[in-house]
Amino acid sequence: MVQILLPAEFREEHRQIVLAYLNQGHTFSRQTWQQAVIAFDLLNNAGLLSSAGFSPFPVIYRHQVEDRYAHAFIEQLYQIERVEKTSITLWSEVAGKVAMDLTRAGLYSEGLPMTRYLLAYCLYWWRSFTSGYALEIEIQQDLTKAGIEFVAHDLRRREERLSPYDLLISNFKGDVKTSTYFLQAARSRSLAHDFYVTRIHGRQGVRTLVVFIQAGMWQKIDGDTLLVLLEGVADTLPNAAQIVHQGLRLTVIDYDLWKSKIVRYQAAR
Repeated sequence: MVQILLPAEFREEHRQIVLAYLNQGHTFSRQTWQQAVIAFDLLNNAGLLSSAGFSPFPVIYRHQVEDRYAHAFIEQLYQIERVEKTSITLWSEVAGKVAMDLTRAGLYSEGLPMTRYLLAYCLYWWRSFTSGYALEIEIQQDLTKAGIEFVAHDLRRREERLSPYDLLISNFKGDVKTSTYFLQAARSRSLAHDFYVTRIHGRQGVRTLVVFIQAGMWQKIDGDTLLVLLEGVADTLPNAAQIVHQGLRLTVIDYDLWKSKIVRYQAAR
């Protein structure tokens, strides 16, 4: 018999949203997603107790999902051009196997409702893994097409995936993020890198690529800005805007405009 141990901070509202993710995750609103991120972060401190001992959720996810499927997933993405569309298909194929894999390992059973938290956790982090690295590879391919000189990690190697930054462009360190949640996450209160490529919800709800740039980098690649709230950034695109995050000024610029500035910056060096 297995037993799921949940952290004390994991309250009823967290339970509800994690279980809802199993059936409704793809239809979550932006606000619900923000709540889901918090709930699943709390589950990093959950675990499964069995006759074999205690296994934290992150360890189970790594052994049962990431170690088993990550390399093949990333390898396939490196071989194609339509990364975003294909990544969804590849993600879905693996997601359909996770419950069976956990069942065979004795970690999940429909007759043990509490194990649904483990299933939801593994599916959530696999989705986060696939969407994050699909975007990163897409950005790598696009920078290459644009003629931008950069250094990136080989994402097929786990030790390189765990590097604190994703890109090195003209000595500027950058990260690729799938959303602006990195601005709110407690672990990101100190923004360590020079730039962050991410998606925001633009006009009519269409997601668009932008780059958040720290002051030192912006001064070197040049440009004027208009001070706005984060919620108003989409209305300023493609022009650059400036926001204040926890006392830190960040420039937000359209991704394509940022690329053109980088091309000019590198050509002038």
